[in-house]
Amino acid sequence: MTNILVNDVSTESQNLLMKCLETAGFELTITENGLVIVHLKQENLSTTTERKKSNTQESIFPSIPRLREVFEFIELNYHQSISLKEVAQAVGYSSAYLTDLVRHLTGKTVNNWIIERRIVQASTLLLETNESVEQIALKVGYQNINHFYYQFRVFYKNTPRAWREVQRCKVA
Repeated sequence: MTNILVNDVSTESQNLLMKCLETAGFELTITENGLVIVHLKQENLSTTTERKKSNTQESIFPSIPRLREVFEFIELNYHQSISLKEVAQAVGYSSAYLTDLVRHLTGKTVNNWIIERRIVQASTLLLETNESVEQIALKVGYQNINHFYYQFRVFYKNTPRAWREVQRCKVA
């Protein structure tokens, strides 16, 4: 919980600040003396715990402070159907600005990062489980199996099944 006192600011600026904090997932309580008490909503606290768990394995994402929230959102949601617009909303940027920022700082698009995260997880599951390719595709966020096959081939220059066999032969 954090207390914020906003002085010498117009009512319009105060309202904008409070709207931004609420949009970012904070609950606000205003006291009689103008003090604003800020804390994360209960549902957002679990994502913080999940974030700590996900950081224990090595991340595919570069360590760029300005993009930390972007990559955390992708990490926590890649297994669902997420779009550039949803990532941008989650971090408080417009889609166009976020696209330019991520491309400028990493050389890749937000969608490229989502795809790469999904494909890396799929390759891990292909090696560590005996689940079918279709089950894995669904598990990592693909609704269209053919699209998964296409993107996997682009990334690894092989089909998921063939890649699995080659990788398992290397280990054996």
